[in-house]
Amino acid sequence: MDLTDRLGSSGSKLLALVVLGLGSLASGAAPLYLDQRQARTRTTRNSTLLITVLLCFGAGVLLATALVHMLADVRLYLPRYAEVVFCGGFFLIYVIEELVQLWRTGVNQPKVLTNGGAAADCCNTGDSISLENKLSTSKTSTQSESQPTPLQPQSGTFSLLLALCVHSLLEGLAIGVQSSAPKVLLLLGAISAHKFVVAFCLGVEICSQNHPQTSRTSNLVQIVIFSLGSVLGIAIGMALDRLDDTFNRLVIPGLQGVAGGTLLYVTLSEVLPRERAKAKTTMEEGRATGLWQLCAVVAGFAVMSALSLLISEG
Repeated sequence: MDLTDRLGSSGSKLLALVVLGLGSLASGAAPLYLDQRQARTRTTRNSTLLITVLLCFGAGVLLATALVHMLADVRLYLPRYAEVVFCGGFFLIYVIEELVQLWRTGVNQPKVLTNGGAAADCCNTGDSISLENKLSTSKTSTQSESQPTPLQPQSGTFSLLLALCVHSLLEGLAIGVQSSAPKVLLLLGAISAHKFVVAFCLGVEICSQNHPQTSRTSNLVQIVIFSLGSVLGIAIGMALDRLDDTFNRLVIPGLQGVAGGTLLYVTLSEVLPRERAKAKTTMEEGRATGLWQLCAVVAGFAVMSALSLLISEG
């Protein structure tokens, strides 16, 4: 009697639940631990270069995850509408971020002094220094209000976390609805091959977006949320094992396409522009940071593409 016979369908699903949950948590938390160790030592130029290279490697991984892995899965079930659904996810996050930015601009708009014409009296009396101090204070207050709170993730990290959680949930659903142990174990190996890499890249991204007052606990909570995506998906799949086939053919691929478009937006509009801006600031120091970043993006894309192609051929 082999392992699949001893485990059975339910046992193999429970094994997949534990492996994906704990493996994702460990892979995602590793950069947080490394970041804590780095904080205890003096930050050097080499460490800064290493961080941006890791982030660009993660950008390449996310780009391949969206275009090579997720888009290919959507095309299997929605061949005519895969690109449209994919772009729908892209524009969805684009619209949300613009609305959030518009809301923040309105909330942080400096108030105009209208109390008894204080501003006019100040100008009439020639008190230019006092007026300048008031304007400077108002500007400083506005900038401090626009900073994210310790428990408020930045929009790019939030979009990335949301897209990866949806993707993990759908992958867990794919495992949960399988009817035999060999199929479950095959999917477990395929998903683990790229999920742990993505979890590590997510941890690096979260570390790079830290606010100075952000606690390690809040960062770990984001990793835990990502790790629970597959766990929740497997549990839902086991509970809804006898779903109508329409759900698997339409709903899951549609959500997968939206999540893939979200990843594409975060990669092209958030991660890569930010890191390339860092490269421009280091050009004055005579460092070829941009070339290192390019190599890292290509390497991340190549690694994830190879994993995706091996998974599809297997």
